[in-house]
Amino acid sequence: MKKLILSALMLISGFCQATDKTNQYAYGAMIETSNDSNMYSRIDLTSDVYTQALSSRLDDIRVFNHKGQPVPYALVNVYQRDDVNQIFQVTIYDLDKNQEHRQEKQSKQGTEQYNININNKDVQISLDNTNSQEQYYATYLLQVPNGIKLEQAISRLSIDFDTAESQNWQATAKLLYSQDLSNWQTALNNVPVMSLVDNNNEQSLKVNVIDIPSNTNYKAKYWILQLKSEQQTIPTIKKVKFISRKAPPKIALYPINFELASSDEQEAFYQLPTPQPVKELSISLQNSRTVLPISVYYKSNDKDQIWHKLDDYIIRRVTNTDQSPNIKINDPDLQIKQLKIKANNASFDQAPQVVAYRSRMSLIFNSGNNGPFILAWGSAKAKSAALSEKALLSDSLSAQDLPAAYLGENIKLAGKKALAQTIKDSNTTNSYLPKWLIWICLVIGAIVLIIIALKLLNEVKNS
Repeated sequence: MKKLILSALMLISGFCQATDKTNQYAYGAMIETSNDSNMYSRIDLTSDVYTQALSSRLDDIRVFNHKGQPVPYALVNVYQRDDVNQIFQVTIYDLDKNQEHRQEKQSKQGTEQYNININNKDVQISLDNTNSQEQYYATYLLQVPNGIKLEQAISRLSIDFDTAESQNWQATAKLLYSQDLSNWQTALNNVPVMSLVDNNNEQSLKVNVIDIPSNTNYKAKYWILQLKSEQQTIPTIKKVKFISRKAPPKIALYPINFELASSDEQEAFYQLPTPQPVKELSISLQNSRTVLPISVYYKSNDKDQIWHKLDDYIIRRVTNTDQSPNIKINDPDLQIKQLKIKANNASFDQAPQVVAYRSRMSLIFNSGNNGPFILAWGSAKAKSAALSEKALLSDSLSAQDLPAAYLGENIKLAGKKALAQTIKDSNTTNSYLPKWLIWICLVIGAIVLIIIALKLLNEVKNS
């Protein structure tokens, strides 16, 4: 009896529960898949989705199959990779090239001192003396050229030795770094370098590359390379190339143009279709050879009554192709719907053009069965239903490796009435069952609960 009553209650609650339906969303588009045999597909979202979805986090997005059933999906960031390394040749100073330096350093116990002219300045370099008279050694100062700006840490040194001096030798390398030629820190020690040639068997082994561990962040301008050998004279270094580490992937950004609402010579007002989590702003002057000091203000939504100041900036445009760099916004929670630009002690004939940049997103979904699919978006009722990438995909899959799908023909769904509905309105107008049937379910449920209560009361009396 109890199992029967419990089943009846679950059936009633199931009928009364509203589920996602396509008619609860304002906009939709067909999804065109490129690989029907694959279990998953990936969609790059379009401008319409970003600007028409009510949620800035894209909570009101769904994928439906041909039966109108929601399909599991996840929203993931799109990353842009910079696969280009910085490769450049450094300036080499042979600190052991004359006998005077060698005699001077040997006279001072425990310290090696070198006097050298760098960039027309006399500099003294002091290093700990770890060499013995029985060893062969060579010491070089390596300088990153002034015109090189290190974007990433150094990851590798490639050394070109003079093979005419010797083709068979072995040594160990010690690498130190400094920013000021005074305070030296050890980066690596006892790294093997060698050149071994077997002319009879026409075999050779060359180790002339020093890898720097990936967990370091060395961006020093000056480096000391010390080479030591127990048996052979070390060939002279002809040149050294530095290779920087590849930049870590960055989240790609998607541009959304601000619409100019009004302007005069001092102020310009802009707006976006919906609030956006803006990461960068691009403000472009219309006229070249112009410098404009400005203050930038924003409102997070249309109900916001106060203009919040973002900051003061100086925007310039020297030539027709020149523009000021984008303004980076460090607040990850900042939402912008309206923008105001105010000229400070200046004016503009034409209002600047403004572009907002938000994080670019991809949607991945289970496309293995029940196609074709549609993407629906724009709903005042919808809550977040996206899974995490890890929950949707197996560990062996990456979102970037999935076959691409594309948004095709637009589909007419509920239209703007889905955007204007409140949660209460949408529950009453778009419920899975009519209102009168829901009331019947509630009454039946109440009666069943009364019956259960009476049965429990009788059992208590009998006991």
